[in-house]
Amino acid sequence: MGEVLVTLKVMPSDMGQFDSLKQSILDTLKNKTGGLVKSAKLGEQDVAFGMKAIIVNFVMPDGDGISKVEQSIASLPNVSSSETEGMDRL
Repeated sequence: MGEVLVTLKVMPSDMGQFDSLKQSILDTLKNKTGGLVKSAKLGEQDVAFGMKAIIVNFVMPDGDGISKVEQSIASLPNVSSSETEGMDRL
């Protein structure tokens, strides 16, 4: 089984909590995925009128665990929406 690089786009519901949401996402990827996520990196993307999206890139084994990780992030407080932007086999 190989590894995949997954890219998620997360929209916050409150820009005032933007930095704490980024930290919550990192904590979730590191501590609440059962060791599936091997590495993670966060970026930002300007959307409109001062709104920013959080771009989440993480590496994990190819398999069924991807949806679990996506759901963990989508269920965090202050997440308005989360969608998979891409998935590439490494």
